[in-house]
Amino acid sequence: MPSRDWPLPTFGLCRDHTRMLSAYPFLRLSACWRVLIMSLHKCCVRGLLKMKQELYIDDIPGECRIALLEDDVVVEIDIDRSTNQSQIGNIYWGRADSVVPSLQAAFLTLDTGPQGFLSIREANTLYPKDGSGRPRIESIIHEGQWVLVQVSKDSAGDKGPRLTANPSMAGRFLVYQPLKDGIAISSRIRDEAERARLTEAMQQVINKVDCEGGFIIRTVAEGADIDVLVHEAETLASQWAAVDLNPPTGGNPTCMYRDLEPRERALRDWAMPEIAKIITEGRELFAATKKYTDAHMPDLSDRLEVHTGSELLFEEAGIEAAIDEALETRMDLPTGGWLSIESTEALTAIDVNSGGFKQEGDREQIALKTNLAAVPVIARQLRLRDMGGQIVVDFINMRDQAHRSEVGDAMDAALKRDRAPTQILGWTRMGLMELTRRRTRKTLPDFLTGERRLQSTRVRSVESTGYDILRLAHLEADCSPSGTIKIGAHKSVVGWLNGGPLSRLSSHLSRTMEAATEDDMAIDEFDLYSE
Repeated sequence: MPSRDWPLPTFGLCRDHTRMLSAYPFLRLSACWRVLIMSLHKCCVRGLLKMKQELYIDDIPGECRIALLEDDVVVEIDIDRSTNQSQIGNIYWGRADSVVPSLQAAFLTLDTGPQGFLSIREANTLYPKDGSGRPRIESIIHEGQWVLVQVSKDSAGDKGPRLTANPSMAGRFLVYQPLKDGIAISSRIRDEAERARLTEAMQQVINKVDCEGGFIIRTVAEGADIDVLVHEAETLASQWAAVDLNPPTGGNPTCMYRDLEPRERALRDWAMPEIAKIITEGRELFAATKKYTDAHMPDLSDRLEVHTGSELLFEEAGIEAAIDEALETRMDLPTGGWLSIESTEALTAIDVNSGGFKQEGDREQIALKTNLAAVPVIARQLRLRDMGGQIVVDFINMRDQAHRSEVGDAMDAALKRDRAPTQILGWTRMGLMELTRRRTRKTLPDFLTGERRLQSTRVRSVESTGYDILRLAHLEADCSPSGTIKIGAHKSVVGWLNGGPLSRLSSHLSRTMEAATEDDMAIDEFDLYSE
């Protein structure tokens, strides 16, 4: 049995078979070496060999950024802004402003923002309980009706948020569904004995807590004691009990429950028991984070670390470089090939090219090796950019069906660690691989850039550049305790800074800051220094 400390192999990143096999020295090069490694990789993902996970948190007034690293590689980034906070998880009494029979959906007004979209499929808790099946939307919702809904997907572009009438309360170990009976277990918990133990434990939990509805057991609950589950179930049930279930008699739509703040939500959803470190930028953020973990996740408090230095945390950890990478449309492969990523409103298209791959061999083998090298890069970029919806991958054409299966198996293994449900639909007649990945919010490039594009690179928006400046101004204030902090930037960025963000930071740090327009600077360029 392999040691738990052996590294997880990274497919496509090794330049020869020997280096690739070195991660598993008990194997020998053979005709089935790829199959053996793929099988081991799946075991690794299930927990036989654990990846080192680290969580990095950077929070300044107006913007919170969280990054997840696996074996020192940035794989996920979440950014929340006070001007564009995620509504996912929030519960509202919404008012149906229009019911559209042709769409079998209703549009509801929430407290702020665009109207939400509620499909008949997501309104199942409103169905008659007579077993007659799914009714038509116009028979259960009428204009002006108040409906208790939860946001399941943020608005994007001209599309409002997606809603569900089956609200839930998410905890670290459990998800409470007060309007839906039954117990469900994360498919990532594969051990049958553990699944049976958790099912039995949850039956006891439901009896002890004496609450209606059902629960979903999250992956992190594997191995959890029943007392831990009871405590969380009680907490979630009390949160639901605080929601007013009586429809408003008038007035405006109201938010009845708000999910956790971004930092706390990331700790709840991302901090698995095996996480090695949680690193925060600055002592103030460290203290706030520790206060939360001490109260809700005491097992993680001793893994908290504070970063204090002359370089920003995200810069030092390579996270800023990963963000820059996510804004590129072209990604180089270690084989000499490359892939391009283009997203439209309808789908994301990924094109794999052999490029300068000079290794000798027939065309089929070159295609296979390049495609296998592209698989881990694609899987990582899906997570890093948070791309969702329909995804089409144009791999280099392979005639051998066994080679297609090999690439498909590699992709399946590479996607195992993705928290977002992802499904490989197969190959089209034209040789394209089709995938779907759950989309709940804007992609990272869309969030950071809007529609700004310069050749093959997307350019940061005014707001994104503004927050970059605020972070560096904060660091400059720490490193240079006196003097005025001077900023030179594009006029649009200066306008944004002088609209409030700069004065708020200046007041928070008790430091004078000034921003002036530089005519020759692009939107994503700036100067910053103390004087």
